Amino acid sequence: MKIRLQYILLFATVFACMVGCDKFEGDVSAPSYLKIDSIIVLDNPSDSWSQESGFFTCDIDAVNVTIWVDGDTAETNLGMYDLPITIPVLRSGDITKVQIAPVVRQDGIAGKRIFYPYYNQITLNNVRLQTDSVTDLGTLQTTYISRNTMRVLWREFFEPGPGSVSLDTVVSRCFASDTVRSGYGCGVIRVPQGVKEVNFWSDTTFTINDPQAILYLEMDFWSDVDFSVGLNNPMYSGGLNQIRSHMTIYGKPERRWRKIYINIGALWSKTYNHYPTIRPYFTILNNSGKPGNLFLDNIKLITM
Repeated sequence: MKIRLQYILLFATVFACMVGCDKFEGDVSAPSYLKIDSIIVLDNPSDSWSQESGFFTCDIDAVNVTIWVDGDTAETNLGMYDLPITIPVLRSGDITKVQIAPVVRQDGIAGKRIFYPYYNQITLNNVRLQTDSVTDLGTLQTTYISRNTMRVLWREFFEPGPGSVSLDTVVSRCFASDTVRSGYGCGVIRVPQGVKEVNFWSDTTFTINDPQAILYLEMDFWSDVDFSVGLNNPMYSGGLNQIRSHMTIYGKPERRWRKIYINIGALWSKTYNHYPTIRPYFTILNNSGKPGNLFLDNIKLITM
């Protein structure tokens, strides 16, 4: 009886291996590799979000990767990785689907990485893996989610042309080609010697009637002075207009543009209890009193 049972177990093992070989190839004890260099954001032709190239600046510095294989009962999540990355995968042969979620640093903080809700996930079908070989996906492309879901409440690109900048008058345009982030212009606030605080804000207020709305402020910036980003709200308490900061961004001496995704909705919900009228508000914090500059570009206040 023992001998028969051993033969049955042996047959079952061989059969399982034969079935597996129909789906996968090679020695899966050695990994295959998926390589991703970077992700860029492009316009979706069906939406045509903007004519300004700066609308699509991004800083997607990580990805979350999930794969699906025919015959598996569930997907396999490979995890979250900093870009660029070469990911080991204990599979070979045809992968039915690879799904890549763009990840950003919320509020510019590495420890608060999130799947950015306004970017579409990237889906690749029938990706071929080979043991001890790298499948190079290179630079991938994503788009913003549909116009039917996402709304741009405010945008400022500081481009030349008629009309004023949609921020307080302390903000002027700069057109130096070696300074602007994209396009032909950017904004600049110049802080004179001895000035320790400069306040500026959007020239209009914005109305959000849905308390469940997700609200982010995207912008490119380059600054050698510290500054805070928050909201001004015409909700009076004790006769005073409420101005609150969400976060402080620290200046750096090097001339380098940075992109940030600010969860301004967290301030709107917790401090203002979803009060429907808001205004983005900025304060330069220059305790040293040294002269400095804050450059801004490609500002978007977006919701869904």
